Amino acid sequence: MKRALICFPVLFIFVAILSGCWDVKDINKRYLPVVMGISKGQNDNYRIILQVPDIKGGTQFLEGESKSISKAVEIIRTKAEKEVDLMHVRLFLISQELAQQGIKNIVDFAMRSNDISIKSMVAIVSGDFEKTLFHEIKRTPEVSSYDYFSEEAGWTPDVSINRLWEAYRSVYSYTEDFAVPLVQAGERTLFEFQGSAIMSRDRMVGTLSANETLINNIFQERYMDGTIELSSDASILIKKATIRNKARWRSSGPNLQSRIHLVISILENKNEKTNAEIALEIKGLLEKRAHVISDKLRSLKADILGNGQAFRPIMNDQQLKNWKETWFPQLNHQITVTVNVRDNQDYKEEMK
Repeated sequence: MKRALICFPVLFIFVAILSGCWDVKDINKRYLPVVMGISKGQNDNYRIILQVPDIKGGTQFLEGESKSISKAVEIIRTKAEKEVDLMHVRLFLISQELAQQGIKNIVDFAMRSNDISIKSMVAIVSGDFEKTLFHEIKRTPEVSSYDYFSEEAGWTPDVSINRLWEAYRSVYSYTEDFAVPLVQAGERTLFEFQGSAIMSRDRMVGTLSANETLINNIFQERYMDGTIELSSDASILIKKATIRNKARWRSSGPNLQSRIHLVISILENKNEKTNAEIALEIKGLLEKRAHVISDKLRSLKADILGNGQAFRPIMNDQQLKNWKETWFPQLNHQITVTVNVRDNQDYKEEMK
Protein backbone atom coordinates (compact mmCIF):
# COMPACT_ATOMS: atom_id res chain seq x y z
CA MET A 1 0.00 0.00 0.00
CA LYS A 2 2.79 2.40 0.91
CA ARG A 3 4.57 1.57 -2.33
CA ALA A 4 1.45 2.42 -4.33
CA LEU A 5 1.11 5.72 -2.52
CA ILE A 6 4.71 6.61 -3.43
CA CYS A 7 4.43 5.56 -7.10
CA PHE A 8 1.16 7.37 -7.73
CA PRO A 9 2.53 10.96 -7.28
CA VAL A 10 5.57 10.10 -9.44
CA LEU A 11 3.31 8.74 -12.20
CA PHE A 12 1.11 11.82 -11.95
CA ILE A 13 4.13 14.11 -12.44
CA PHE A 14 5.23 12.24 -15.59
CA VAL A 15 1.71 12.42 -17.03
CA ALA A 16 1.56 16.18 -16.38
CA ILE A 17 4.92 16.75 -18.07
CA LEU A 18 4.14 14.63 -21.13
CA SER A 19 0.69 16.17 -21.59
CA GLY A 20 2.37 19.48 -22.58
CA CYS A 21 3.23 18.03 -26.00
CA TRP A 22 -0.27 17.02 -27.04
CA ASP A 23 -0.79 19.92 -29.49
CA VAL A 24 2.62 19.85 -31.23
CA LYS A 25 2.32 19.86 -35.03
CA ASP A 26 4.91 18.56 -37.45
CA ILE A 27 6.71 21.32 -39.38
CA ASN A 28 5.71 19.60 -42.62
CA LYS A 29 2.10 20.23 -41.68
CA ARG A 30 2.55 24.00 -41.30
CA TYR A 31 2.92 26.99 -43.60
CA LEU A 32 5.52 29.45 -42.28
CA PRO A 33 5.07 32.78 -44.12
CA VAL A 34 7.87 35.35 -43.76
CA VAL A 35 6.16 38.31 -45.47
CA MET A 36 2.64 39.69 -45.04
CA GLY A 37 1.39 42.07 -47.72
CA ILE A 38 -1.61 44.27 -46.90
CA SER A 39 -3.53 46.37 -49.44
CA LYS A 40 -7.05 47.57 -50.19
CA GLY A 41 -9.39 45.01 -51.69
CA GLN A 42 -12.87 45.35 -53.10
CA ASN A 43 -15.52 47.32 -51.18
CA ASP A 44 -12.83 48.77 -48.84
CA ASN A 45 -11.84 45.32 -47.65
CA TYR A 46 -8.35 44.41 -46.46
CA ARG A 47 -6.52 42.15 -48.89
CA ILE A 48 -3.85 39.95 -47.26
CA ILE A 49 -1.10 38.17 -49.22
CA LEU A 50 1.29 35.83 -47.39
CA GLN A 51 4.62 34.82 -48.93
CA VAL A 52 5.62 31.30 -47.93
CA PRO A 53 9.11 30.08 -48.96
CA ASP A 54 9.36 26.43 -50.02
CA ILE A 55 12.27 24.02 -49.69
CA LYS A 56 13.11 24.34 -53.41
CA GLY A 57 13.85 28.04 -53.15
CA GLY A 58 10.56 29.25 -54.61
CA THR A 59 7.64 31.08 -53.00
CA GLN A 60 4.04 30.08 -52.44
CA PHE A 61 1.36 32.75 -52.05
CA LEU A 62 -1.72 32.56 -49.82
CA GLU A 63 -4.48 35.18 -50.16
CA GLY A 64 -7.56 36.30 -48.24
CA GLU A 65 -9.85 39.34 -48.18
CA SER A 66 -12.28 40.70 -45.60
CA LYS A 67 -13.45 43.80 -43.74
CA SER A 68 -10.95 43.09 -40.94
CA ILE A 69 -7.34 41.87 -41.04
CA SER A 70 -7.93 39.09 -38.52
CA LYS A 71 -10.89 37.76 -40.52
CA ALA A 72 -8.86 37.84 -43.76
CA VAL A 73 -6.12 35.80 -42.05
CA GLU A 74 -8.77 33.36 -40.78
CA ILE A 75 -10.08 32.95 -44.34
CA ILE A 76 -6.55 32.08 -45.48
CA ARG A 77 -6.29 29.49 -42.71
CA THR A 78 -9.66 28.03 -43.71
CA LYS A 79 -8.59 27.60 -47.35
CA ALA A 80 -5.10 26.27 -46.59
CA GLU A 81 -4.50 22.54 -46.34
CA LYS A 82 -1.88 23.13 -43.63
CA GLU A 83 -1.71 25.14 -40.43
CA VAL A 84 -0.76 28.79 -41.15
CA ASP A 85 1.72 29.88 -38.48
CA LEU A 86 2.55 33.62 -38.36
CA MET A 87 5.38 33.35 -35.86
CA HIS A 88 7.99 33.63 -38.65
CA VAL A 89 6.56 36.78 -40.31
CA ARG A 90 9.48 39.21 -40.49
CA LEU A 91 8.24 41.88 -42.90
CA PHE A 92 4.98 43.78 -43.39
CA LEU A 93 4.55 45.31 -46.86
CA ILE A 94 1.75 47.89 -46.94
CA SER A 95 0.37 49.51 -50.09
CA GLN A 96 0.91 53.27 -50.44
CA GLU A 97 -2.81 53.85 -50.94
CA LEU A 98 -3.54 52.21 -47.60
CA ALA A 99 -0.64 53.98 -45.86
CA GLN A 100 -2.02 57.36 -46.94
CA GLN A 101 -5.33 56.48 -45.27
CA GLY A 102 -3.70 55.21 -42.07
CA ILE A 103 -1.98 52.08 -40.76
CA LYS A 104 -3.21 52.23 -37.15
CA ASN A 105 -5.47 49.16 -37.56
CA ILE A 106 -2.60 47.17 -39.09
CA VAL A 107 -0.18 48.03 -36.29
CA ASP A 108 -2.80 47.33 -33.61
CA PHE A 109 -3.62 43.93 -35.12
CA ALA A 110 0.03 42.89 -35.33
CA MET A 111 0.86 44.04 -31.80
CA ARG A 112 -2.15 42.29 -30.28
CA SER A 113 -1.52 39.06 -32.14
CA ASN A 114 0.22 36.53 -29.91
CA ASP A 115 2.05 34.82 -32.77
CA ILE A 116 3.65 37.83 -34.59
CA SER A 117 7.06 39.13 -33.56
CA ILE A 118 7.16 42.79 -32.55
CA LYS A 119 10.62 42.96 -34.17
CA SER A 120 9.12 42.48 -37.65
CA MET A 121 10.06 45.16 -40.21
CA VAL A 122 7.56 47.53 -41.83
CA ALA A 123 7.79 48.93 -45.40
CA ILE A 124 5.46 50.70 -47.86
CA VAL A 125 5.04 49.66 -51.50
CA SER A 126 4.70 52.38 -54.12
CA GLY A 127 3.38 51.72 -57.60
CA ASP A 128 1.96 48.30 -58.53
CA PHE A 129 1.38 46.46 -55.25
CA GLU A 130 0.64 43.07 -56.83
CA LYS A 131 3.72 43.23 -59.07
CA THR A 132 5.90 43.90 -56.03
CA LEU A 133 4.33 41.19 -53.86
CA PHE A 134 4.31 38.50 -56.55
CA HIS A 135 7.68 39.54 -57.97
CA GLU A 136 10.28 36.77 -58.00
CA ILE A 137 13.85 36.67 -59.25
CA LYS A 138 15.89 33.54 -59.86
CA ARG A 139 15.52 31.04 -57.06
CA THR A 140 17.86 31.96 -54.24
CA PRO A 141 16.80 30.13 -51.07
CA GLU A 142 19.45 31.89 -49.01
CA VAL A 143 17.94 35.35 -49.72
CA SER A 144 14.63 36.54 -48.25
CA SER A 145 12.67 39.75 -48.72
CA TYR A 146 13.37 40.95 -45.19
CA ASP A 147 17.15 40.68 -45.72
CA TYR A 148 16.98 44.03 -47.54
CA PHE A 149 15.90 45.65 -44.25
CA SER A 150 18.06 43.62 -41.87
CA GLU A 151 21.10 45.23 -40.24
CA GLU A 152 22.75 41.79 -40.31
CA ALA A 153 22.22 41.44 -44.08
CA GLY A 154 21.70 43.89 -46.94
CA TRP A 155 20.67 47.07 -45.08
CA THR A 156 22.49 50.35 -45.77
CA PRO A 157 21.92 53.76 -44.10
CA ASP A 158 20.40 55.14 -47.32
CA VAL A 159 17.36 53.07 -46.33
CA SER A 160 15.23 53.81 -43.29
CA ILE A 161 14.50 50.97 -40.91
CA ASN A 162 11.39 50.64 -38.77
CA ARG A 163 10.22 47.75 -36.68
CA LEU A 164 6.68 46.95 -35.65
CA TRP A 165 7.12 48.02 -32.03
CA GLU A 166 8.69 51.33 -33.17
CA ALA A 167 5.76 52.02 -35.50
CA TYR A 168 3.31 51.25 -32.68
CA ARG A 169 5.16 53.58 -30.30
CA SER A 170 5.20 56.43 -32.82
CA VAL A 171 1.54 56.05 -33.81
CA TYR A 172 0.57 56.81 -30.20
CA SER A 173 3.37 59.26 -29.40
CA TYR A 174 2.72 63.00 -28.91
CA THR A 175 6.30 63.98 -29.79
CA GLU A 176 7.70 61.50 -32.30
CA ASP A 177 6.81 60.27 -35.79
CA PHE A 178 8.66 57.80 -38.00
CA ALA A 179 10.03 57.10 -41.48
CA VAL A 180 9.26 53.86 -43.34
CA PRO A 181 11.16 52.36 -46.32
CA LEU A 182 9.45 53.03 -49.65
CA VAL A 183 9.96 50.25 -52.21
CA GLN A 184 8.77 48.98 -55.56
CA ALA A 185 9.51 45.86 -57.62
CA GLY A 186 13.07 45.75 -58.95
CA GLU A 187 14.29 44.63 -62.35
CA ARG A 188 17.18 42.37 -61.31
CA THR A 189 16.55 42.39 -57.56
CA LEU A 190 13.43 41.94 -55.46
CA PHE A 191 13.15 45.63 -54.57
CA GLU A 192 14.18 49.07 -55.68
CA PHE A 193 14.22 51.63 -52.90
CA GLN A 194 12.48 54.93 -53.59
CA GLY A 195 13.55 56.57 -50.34
CA SER A 196 11.36 56.76 -47.24
CA ALA A 197 7.73 57.52 -46.50
CA ILE A 198 7.19 60.28 -43.94
CA MET A 199 4.56 59.19 -41.43
CA SER A 200 2.63 61.68 -39.32
CA ARG A 201 1.04 59.62 -36.55
CA ASP A 202 -0.29 56.72 -38.67
CA ARG A 203 -0.59 58.39 -42.11
CA MET A 204 1.87 58.85 -44.95
CA VAL A 205 2.17 62.57 -45.67
CA GLY A 206 5.34 62.85 -47.78
CA THR A 207 8.61 61.26 -48.86
CA LEU A 208 12.36 61.53 -48.29
CA SER A 209 14.95 60.80 -50.97
CA ALA A 210 17.80 58.34 -50.32
CA ASN A 211 20.17 61.24 -49.49
CA GLU A 212 17.60 62.72 -47.10
CA THR A 213 17.06 59.30 -45.51
CA LEU A 214 20.78 59.15 -44.72
CA ILE A 215 20.46 62.45 -42.82
CA ASN A 216 17.48 61.06 -40.91
CA ASN A 217 19.51 57.97 -39.97
CA ILE A 218 22.32 60.20 -38.72
CA PHE A 219 19.82 61.96 -36.44
CA GLN A 220 18.69 58.51 -35.25
CA GLU A 221 22.38 57.54 -34.86
CA ARG A 222 21.89 54.71 -37.35
CA TYR A 223 24.73 55.51 -39.72
CA MET A 224 26.48 52.10 -40.18
CA ASP A 225 29.18 53.16 -42.67
CA GLY A 226 27.13 55.47 -44.91
CA THR A 227 28.78 56.75 -48.09
CA ILE A 228 28.33 60.35 -49.29
CA GLU A 229 29.45 61.66 -52.68
CA LEU A 230 30.78 65.20 -52.50
CA SER A 231 31.32 65.51 -56.24
CA SER A 232 32.11 63.32 -59.24
CA ASP A 233 35.69 62.87 -58.02
CA ALA A 234 35.35 62.66 -54.24
CA SER A 235 33.39 60.59 -51.73
CA ILE A 236 33.62 59.89 -48.01
CA LEU A 237 32.54 57.15 -45.61
CA ILE A 238 30.94 57.99 -42.26
CA LYS A 239 32.66 55.90 -39.61
CA LYS A 240 30.95 57.37 -36.57
CA ALA A 241 28.18 59.86 -35.91
CA THR A 242 26.98 61.40 -32.66
CA ILE A 243 24.37 64.09 -32.07
CA ARG A 244 23.73 66.36 -29.11
CA ASN A 245 20.52 68.36 -28.72
CA LYS A 246 20.01 71.40 -26.49
CA ALA A 247 16.38 72.43 -26.04
CA ARG A 248 15.17 75.80 -24.74
CA TRP A 249 11.67 77.23 -24.49
CA ARG A 250 11.82 80.95 -25.12
CA SER A 251 9.10 83.59 -25.30
CA SER A 252 9.01 83.13 -29.08
CA GLY A 253 8.52 79.36 -28.71
CA PRO A 254 10.67 76.20 -28.78
CA ASN A 255 14.32 76.54 -29.80
CA LEU A 256 16.56 73.53 -30.53
CA GLN A 257 20.29 73.43 -31.21
CA SER A 258 21.48 70.16 -32.79
CA ARG A 259 25.22 69.54 -32.97
CA ILE A 260 26.28 66.62 -35.18
CA HIS A 261 29.83 65.29 -34.92
CA LEU A 262 31.08 63.02 -37.70
CA VAL A 263 34.18 60.87 -37.97
CA ILE A 264 34.78 60.20 -41.67
CA SER A 265 37.19 58.32 -43.90
CA ILE A 266 38.02 59.46 -47.43
CA LEU A 267 37.24 56.85 -50.08
CA GLU A 268 37.99 58.80 -53.28
CA ASN A 269 39.95 62.02 -53.70
CA LYS A 270 41.00 62.30 -57.34
CA ASN A 271 41.75 66.03 -57.17
CA GLU A 272 43.85 65.52 -54.01
CA LYS A 273 41.94 67.98 -51.86
CA THR A 274 43.24 68.56 -48.35
CA ASN A 275 41.47 67.06 -45.35
CA ALA A 276 40.42 70.56 -44.27
CA GLU A 277 38.85 71.26 -47.67
CA ILE A 278 36.92 67.99 -47.61
CA ALA A 279 35.79 68.57 -44.00
CA LEU A 280 34.53 72.05 -44.91
CA GLU A 281 32.74 70.73 -48.00
CA ILE A 282 30.99 67.90 -46.14
CA LYS A 283 30.03 70.29 -43.33
CA GLY A 284 28.34 72.69 -45.77
CA LEU A 285 26.62 69.89 -47.69
CA LEU A 286 25.15 68.14 -44.64
CA GLU A 287 24.07 71.35 -42.90
CA LYS A 288 22.23 72.42 -46.05
CA ARG A 289 20.50 69.03 -46.44
CA ALA A 290 19.61 68.86 -42.76
CA HIS A 291 17.99 72.34 -42.78
CA VAL A 292 16.00 71.46 -45.93
CA ILE A 293 14.69 68.29 -44.25
CA SER A 294 13.88 70.11 -41.01
CA ASP A 295 11.90 72.77 -42.91
CA LYS A 296 10.02 70.10 -44.89
CA LEU A 297 9.08 68.14 -41.78
CA ARG A 298 7.80 71.19 -39.94
CA SER A 299 5.60 72.08 -42.93
CA LEU A 300 4.19 68.52 -42.87
CA LYS A 301 3.83 68.48 -39.07
CA ALA A 302 5.74 65.18 -39.03
CA ASP A 303 8.45 65.00 -36.37
CA ILE A 304 10.37 61.96 -37.63
CA LEU A 305 13.65 63.39 -36.29
CA GLY A 306 12.18 63.16 -32.80
CA ASN A 307 12.82 66.82 -31.98
CA GLY A 308 9.92 66.82 -29.54
CA GLN A 309 11.66 64.23 -27.38
CA ALA A 310 14.19 66.88 -26.31
CA PHE A 311 11.36 69.12 -25.02
CA ARG A 312 9.39 66.53 -23.04
CA PRO A 313 11.06 67.42 -19.70
CA ILE A 314 10.16 71.13 -20.06
CA MET A 315 6.64 70.91 -21.53
CA ASN A 316 3.42 70.82 -19.55
CA ASP A 317 0.67 68.34 -20.42
CA GLN A 318 -1.18 70.70 -22.75
CA GLN A 319 1.97 71.67 -24.64
CA LEU A 320 2.86 67.99 -24.95
CA LYS A 321 -0.51 67.11 -26.49
CA ASN A 322 -0.32 70.08 -28.91
CA TRP A 323 3.33 69.57 -29.89
CA LYS A 324 2.83 68.33 -33.47
CA GLU A 325 -0.05 70.59 -34.38
CA THR A 326 0.98 73.85 -32.69
CA TRP A 327 4.54 73.97 -31.44
CA PHE A 328 6.55 71.81 -33.83
CA PRO A 329 5.73 73.99 -36.89
CA GLN A 330 7.01 77.01 -34.86
CA LEU A 331 10.26 75.29 -33.85
CA ASN A 332 13.47 77.27 -34.43
CA HIS A 333 15.91 74.48 -35.32
CA GLN A 334 19.62 75.31 -35.60
CA ILE A 335 21.87 72.55 -36.97
CA THR A 336 25.68 72.58 -36.99
CA VAL A 337 28.02 69.85 -38.21
CA THR A 338 31.63 69.26 -37.18
CA VAL A 339 33.80 66.83 -39.14
CA ASN A 340 36.88 64.89 -38.13
CA VAL A 341 38.76 63.30 -41.06
CA ARG A 342 40.75 60.17 -40.32
CA ASP A 343 42.43 57.86 -42.78
CA ASN A 344 41.60 54.18 -42.60
CA GLN A 345 44.86 53.13 -40.97
CA ASP A 346 44.61 55.65 -38.13
CA TYR A 347 40.99 54.70 -37.51
CA LYS A 348 41.77 50.96 -37.40
CA GLU A 349 44.63 51.53 -34.97
CA GLU A 350 42.39 53.59 -32.66
CA MET A 351 39.65 50.97 -32.72
CA LYS A 352 42.19 48.33 -31.66
